[in-house]
Amino acid sequence: MGQSAQAPAFNILLDRLPDSYQGWLIRTDYRIGIQIALCLQDEELTQEERVTEAVYLLFGNGQPPLQTAMDGIAWFLQCGQPKREDVPATASSQRFWFDFDHARICASFQKTFGVKLHRENLHWFEFMSMLDCVDEDSSLSNAIQLRGTDTSKMKGKQKRDTERAKRLLTPPVHYSESEQEAIDEFFSKIK
Repeated sequence: MGQSAQAPAFNILLDRLPDSYQGWLIRTDYRIGIQIALCLQDEELTQEERVTEAVYLLFGNGQPPLQTAMDGIAWFLQCGQPKREDVPATASSQRFWFDFDHARICASFQKTFGVKLHRENLHWFEFMSMLDCVDEDSSLSNAIQLRGTDTSKMKGKQKRDTERAKRLLTPPVHYSESEQEAIDEFFSKIK
């Protein structure tokens, strides 16, 4: 497989918000970006189904060759920026979730920018730039900060309270169908 062409980094101050990737039209609304991100994290789909759905979401019916499409998805999700190799992307380091934090995101946009997201048509790049700049005292920023709090040096009530708050602000673990069946079977045996 040949190397794919790397698109130049996007500058939101100087460049027009893109509506295509390497000549292929893309759907740019922030809702599409969220749907792609959720689709790629959906453990109920196979890897092939995730890619197929993400390609369709971004490109619609006019789809480029698969490698171009996958490069386009990565480029789009990264808002036209090259991938940062110095930032590890581990599930345990995840600080926010589009599906779990949707109300916090909406409230934070309204508080910070006066934007009611359900009424706006924002480009994904614009949305992500704004998301990165919500007020420090917004509900989303507070949740992200609390989730990232290291409790290893805390003691007693402070540690218990902080860990409880972190659990309440973190989505529950989703189990695969077979894992859930094993859990259900276990609990049926002990009742």
